[in-house]
Amino acid sequence: MSDLNNAQLAFNNAVTLYKDNSPYASIEQLEEILKIYPQHKESLELLLQINIKVNHPLEALKYVNKLLESDNKSKIYLETKYKLLIYIGDSNLAFDCLTILHKEHPTINTVRELSNNLIDKDENESSEEIIQKFFESNKEYSELYQGIRHVKANRLQLAEKAYKKVLKKDNNNVDALRLLGLLAFKKNNFKIAEELFIRAIKINPNFKLLWENLAKCYRLQNKLDHAKKAFKNLLRLDPHNFEALGALGTIYIRLGDYAEGIKIYKNLLNQNDNNPRLYLSMGHALKTIGQREDCENAYHKAIEYFPASGEGYWSLANLKTYSFSDKQIASMEKSLDKEIHLQEKIQMMFALGKAFESKKEFTKSFSYYKEGNWLQRKNLDYNAQENSESIQRVIDFFSKHKEDINFNSGHNNSDPIFILGLPRAGSTLIEQILSSHSLIEGTQEHPNIMSIGRNIRTKYNTENFVDNLLDLKQEEIEYYGKKYINDTKWSRNEHNHFIDKMPNNFPYIGLIKMILPKAKIIDARRDPIDGCFSCFKQYFAKGQHFTYDLDDIARYYKDYLKIMAFWNDYFQGDIYTINYENVIENTEKEVKNLFDFLEINFEESCLNFHKSKRPVKTASSEQVRQPIYKSGIKYWKNFDDHLEELKKHFPDYAK
Repeated sequence: MSDLNNAQLAFNNAVTLYKDNSPYASIEQLEEILKIYPQHKESLELLLQINIKVNHPLEALKYVNKLLESDNKSKIYLETKYKLLIYIGDSNLAFDCLTILHKEHPTINTVRELSNNLIDKDENESSEEIIQKFFESNKEYSELYQGIRHVKANRLQLAEKAYKKVLKKDNNNVDALRLLGLLAFKKNNFKIAEELFIRAIKINPNFKLLWENLAKCYRLQNKLDHAKKAFKNLLRLDPHNFEALGALGTIYIRLGDYAEGIKIYKNLLNQNDNNPRLYLSMGHALKTIGQREDCENAYHKAIEYFPASGEGYWSLANLKTYSFSDKQIASMEKSLDKEIHLQEKIQMMFALGKAFESKKEFTKSFSYYKEGNWLQRKNLDYNAQENSESIQRVIDFFSKHKEDINFNSGHNNSDPIFILGLPRAGSTLIEQILSSHSLIEGTQEHPNIMSIGRNIRTKYNTENFVDNLLDLKQEEIEYYGKKYINDTKWSRNEHNHFIDKMPNNFPYIGLIKMILPKAKIIDARRDPIDGCFSCFKQYFAKGQHFTYDLDDIARYYKDYLKIMAFWNDYFQGDIYTINYENVIENTEKEVKNLFDFLEINFEESCLNFHKSKRPVKTASSEQVRQPIYKSGIKYWKNFDDHLEELKKHFPDYAK
């Protein structure tokens, strides 16, 4: 009898032993066969199977590797090896194996698994690209790829048709649902995007990219509680997803849970402290809760790891009371000569403006402010004339339709106190004073009123929200009032009243009075030259596009005065105007008058506002933690020679 026949008999005996529940005896028999026939395929396959069953993954890996030596493209061997490597936690080798598996046997499952792995590596763009390449090369998914190509060419309607065509054939096609969701997301149809992502997740709850898409969709809608849950679900699937952990920390910060958010940031930095972006985020959070020293240290760390961090330097400058050393100033000026990102350069300019302002070198300071503003302005799409026309359209509408609007049909909730006006006009000081009262809570600058305005405008795709106001039914008007109250609940506790300090709400006062007739409205004002120039010196993280040119700012301020004069005449006695200069000169009297307007009993704690430990999110956070000071009044005179533009617009104040 030949050796081969003997080997076959030995193999049959090993199979019998295995079936008789004697796995280790079977292993011994099979290993004897391999001593004579090292590549005996049946023996290697059975050894692989038995070692998996008895939970010996490393031995199993040894045998699957031997099998791959003779058949390195085998789908089943590659799949088995991948699963074993995942089981033992060797993610790098698992990824290499999966890459080969996908190259040789591409399927929708391998591409999704690769996508998940790339998300684990924080390579989100690559995650999307590999899915797109698969759709491109696989005829079965050619219609999905057509949709992707249409999106890239901005043919969004054709893309939508392509995805819907796939869904008509297969209603549960996860990829078509996700891509259609991304398309809706791109069009800012967040509600539709959300519904599509959720539908896809119900079909495939382990597709990490879906959870990431949904979390971002919630975050952009300001549905922070929902975003938190979505990021947590993503992290259950992918506990080491650095980007998702950072995003979750930011969600906690935005929800006002600073302790938990900062804790997440610190844990991430313990894993990898060479992360300037994370140090900046932690610095911003520490600034908000008044931990000045730790905040500065975080910003310094960001700069240490990224010396060209304009945001790091501007964040220090934005503390308003920070003094730069000569060494720091030299380092910033040196950075400007290098090739750095435009936004870092702009913020560096603003930081240098503040640095030389603190040194009372006002001409040099202004030159940096001017250059930084110009670099920012030329990249923004802002038109002062269009803003003026928009303001006039609101005035014209309400003038014409005063008798057609029922201002008592909204939601009868008296909790909100709106502080509005221009940025840098003293609104944070007013908020700090009011929120020192036991019945009033300071929250933040909520975008909700403007979002409601956008929703009303897009309802019939008109140019301005006022064009659709007369079409709103009474129940819709009340609905929007309730929506505002419900959508801002996450930001407050159980106080009787809360403050919404979004300055840009002033064009929407008519809308506020429609949907929330009992809300209180405070107009915070400041000397126009001081106020406008203070805006010019401020780099805003987002929005406020009118602030990067002195003429734009002055025209915006005039539009604000125009519409506020209109509102004050329209809603006589319902809007309280408080001047920053009056508050500084006669604090107690102005504060008591303000509480009389609010119909809330004054409390002495409101005069000790600077002792409050509440978080403050705006640029004035450090300033309102000090007692009242007068140095901000007529401060613009230090830059008198450079402010002809503002003095021309406001000659009565240029004295």
